Parts: sequence; structure tokens; C-alpha cells
Amino acid sequence: MGASPIDDWTNLGRRELQLALFTCLALLIIATGAALLMYPVIFFRQDTASDTTLRVAFFGFCVLCALLTAYLWDSQATIRRLHRQIEMDRKEKLEARREACEELLKGMPKLSSFQDRLPMEYRRSTATQQQLSILVVNLQLPADESSPTARTSILGDAAKAISRKLRDQDSIYVLGGTCFGAVLPGVEATVARSVAARIAEGLIDTAGVTARFSYKVDIVNYPQHASSAHELHEAVRALIPPDSSKHELASEVLT
Repeated sequence: MGASPIDDWTNLGRRELQLALFTCLALLIIATGAALLMYPVIFFRQDTASDTTLRVAFFGFCVLCALLTAYLWDSQATIRRLHRQIEMDRKEKLEARREACEELLKGMPKLSSFQDRLPMEYRRSTATQQQLSILVVNLQLPADESSPTARTSILGDAAKAISRKLRDQDSIYVLGGTCFGAVLPGVEATVARSVAARIAEGLIDTAGVTARFSYKVDIVNYPQHASSAHELHEAVRALIPPDSSKHELASEVLT
């Protein structure tokens, strides 16, 4: 299992701190060594024959220390630039992802479209003597999740996960702030349970190891659970949480 982006970001910050501490320690050791070992030997010796050589070595050592300092400082500056660039790229990626999810949610049909289509699908099912199944997917977002960007991303990712498990003739709707509905024409209850299981797998993958959200998938089937279009509508309506529109995202994105 690979490290999460949060772990990678934490490790990068820790490495930067370690390198900064190493830089300070290296410079302290070099400066102390130059002061305590080289300076007295060079400037307090009485042997003038070796003064020139020792002084050249001393100044060469000083130049080496200056070059090392410049190198370490440049490395730190490079790391800081990369750090800022990564942060900017991360923010741009999150913003692009939020915009894509927002556009997806805005383009999805809402509860009114679902209410218009349900009687049509019911009449078609009765005319062809086929069954009709409806999946109601409720998401439970963390109580401490107050960021509209995070909420939009979660709902957009969940909508994509649900859509990928549906057939071409199936339809997905936004029934509430955190509630989705899928109409499955001609699908029996047993098949609908299989579809619900696939959707659950997709939602588990979307939630990730950090469990960004929890979910519940319910099935309403004609004629098993309802014998008329009105009963179908009421059964679905009973599965929509009355507080599903309390989230800020419902008013900001889904209206």
C-alpha cells in the first residue's frame, strides 16, 4: 500500500527541516574547527618558512567553507522553490477537480426530472410486463467536514462512481443534497441487488482508506415493493433523508 499524499507532504517537510538542521550543524562545526585548530597554528607559529603555505591552506579552507555554505544555501532555496511549486500545483489540481465535479453535479438531472420520468417508466414497465428497479444512494459526510470544496469533490466522485456501474439505458439523478437515485428499467430485484453491490464496491474505492464518506444503498422495485407509480414515488421519497438538503453544498451546487 503506497503512502498517501498527506504522508508524502509531511515527509517532505520533515526532510526539509532535517536538511536545515544539518546545514546549521555543519557550518558550526566548520567554523569552530577553523577557529580552534587552524588559526592558532598559522598566526602564532614562529617558523616563517612555512607561514606562506599554511596561510594559503587556511584561506583555501575558508573559501571551501564559503563554497559549501553557498551550496547548502542554494540547495535550501531550491527545496523551498520546489515546495512552493508543489503546493501551487496541488492547489491548482484541487481547484480543477472541484470545478469538474461542480460542473458534473450541475449537469445532472434533479428531483423534478426524476418525478417526471418515474410515471413514464412505470407505464412502460406495465405495458411491457417488465419490472422496474430504483436505487437510492445516500451519502453520509463526516460531521466535521465543512469545506465546500471537499464536499463538492466527494459528491462529484461518488456520482462518477455510481455512473460507471450503470448501463447506458439507466439514469442517475440528484434527489437531495447528498442523495442520488438511479432508475433501472427492466431490472428485477435480484439483478438490482447485484448492481447495488457493484455500486457499493465503487463507492468503497472512491472513499479510499481514509473513509471520506459512508453510504447506504436502498432498492425499490416494481412490483415487489410498489404496485403503482404513486407508491413508487412515495417509497423513494421515504428513503430521501429530510435533512439531506441541510448541507451548504446543496444550495451552492445543486440548485
